[in-house]
Amino acid sequence: MRILPLFFALGWMLGACNPAPDPEMTPHPQPTATTVAVTPTANTSLPSPTQPAPTGTPDCLQIGGEVQSFEFYSTQLGGDLIFDVYLPPCYDPDAGPRYPVTYLLHGLSYAQDQWQRLGVVRSLDRLIAGGELAPFIVVMPLEAAFEPPQTSQFGDAIVQDLIPWVDKNLHTIADSDHRAIGGVSRGAAWATRLGFESYELFTRVGAHSLPLFEADGGRLIAWTTQLPKDELPQFFIDIGRNDQEWKTAQTFADLLDENSIPHEWYLFNGGHTEAYWSTHLEQYLRWYAWNW
Repeated sequence: MRILPLFFALGWMLGACNPAPDPEMTPHPQPTATTVAVTPTANTSLPSPTQPAPTGTPDCLQIGGEVQSFEFYSTQLGGDLIFDVYLPPCYDPDAGPRYPVTYLLHGLSYAQDQWQRLGVVRSLDRLIAGGELAPFIVVMPLEAAFEPPQTSQFGDAIVQDLIPWVDKNLHTIADSDHRAIGGVSRGAAWATRLGFESYELFTRVGAHSLPLFEADGGRLIAWTTQLPKDELPQFFIDIGRNDQEWKTAQTFADLLDENSIPHEWYLFNGGHTEAYWSTHLEQYLRWYAWNW
């Protein structure tokens, strides 16, 4: 399964570039100092969040959150759906408050532990304990078979099986205002597709190092012009200058801008690597949870 750059037929086209598979997790030199090359326009900026107060006692906040592994039979997959869940500090399975939830999708050739390797657990533990973020749940599903999106049931499994299971079995706030989805690389392509196809389910979509599915190229115009703009989620698009998919990501951001769809677009230093995603992880988490 390859994820190819997008070609638009409205008078402008991107130069062709074949995406490289996600690299193995080996030591990488850190990208140079982060630079925002394109800042959000007035219609895309988000207001500054208020400082949330941490919940629970100091003891449980210092202990941190917990990652649990789950699986259940998915009717869409015709087999087991495997996923990890980060439960925030002070989460009580029998009582206590309900939490927002973010679904984070991994890249091509990786598994559901990728976001944990990028540092999502230690980052959330620190930000929540310090009162910088409100606690929220993170769900990280495994895409076991990297099939083309036209034949894959992975997206349907997330929408029709996983989200209902999570809302039934975990203490979530089960509405779109408290549910986000995002991903890196192929996971970003899935998040973008689901953000449009099931826009009523999500308030935010994170597209980190986005290569759009080739099959979605012809659908983007309809998605951005025919769907109700006031009901669409907000998008966060970022990519590294050395990532060969950067033109695809920028063209997608331009299309959102032309159609007044709320988004933030960033071109940073770095490449299509886990070192890049890890470097920007805290910014991603703050954006997902900005008003929770």
